[in-house]
Amino acid sequence: MLPAVWSRRWREHPMRRRVDVFEARVLLAVGAVVVVGAPCVGTVAGWSVYGHDRAVAAGQEAALRPVRAEVLADAPEPSPWADESSRPAALPVPARWTAVGGEEVKGTIRVPPGTVRGERKDIWLDREGRVAAAPLNDSDIWVGALTAGFGGGILTVTAGAFAAVLARGAFERRRTADWDTEWDQVEPRWSRRSA
Repeated sequence: MLPAVWSRRWREHPMRRRVDVFEARVLLAVGAVVVVGAPCVGTVAGWSVYGHDRAVAAGQEAALRPVRAEVLADAPEPSPWADESSRPAALPVPARWTAVGGEEVKGTIRVPPGTVRGERKDIWLDREGRVAAAPLNDSDIWVGALTAGFGGGILTVTAGAFAAVLARGAFERRRTADWDTEWDQVEPRWSRRSA
């Protein structure tokens, strides 16, 4: 029974109008564009961000140098009342490390709460010997790429849904105008009035 009902929409019947057929074709085309376009847009966006972030990470790794720093003071333990986000906040503590020229440098680095004196932590130095943020790692790059990919796909689906809603509204206005025109022609005969 269901196939007969489904195929009836596309066959000739007295209630079918040209605007209905055109609307069905437009909405089918929008749906096909969304089904094909969302994965394509998501893939292109994801690979684009992946390539960009790989280049940024390579530039950061070329400009930065990793060194091991020795922590000179205990970092306080985290307080359960200090941060509602439950993320471990990095705390500044004094540390020392060996600079490019071989001299010992003392400065401040950021470490996780609970780090004890004497622990060694990896830090990154720029060309001037200043402590810098670590370059992007593989997980950072993949998270950025996947976020961009999913975002591009969702944006495409949203644009398709918006286009379908606009098209449905336009076709509904056209259908209403056609019904008004037809009623103006039929109503005098139906009510046996003359215009």
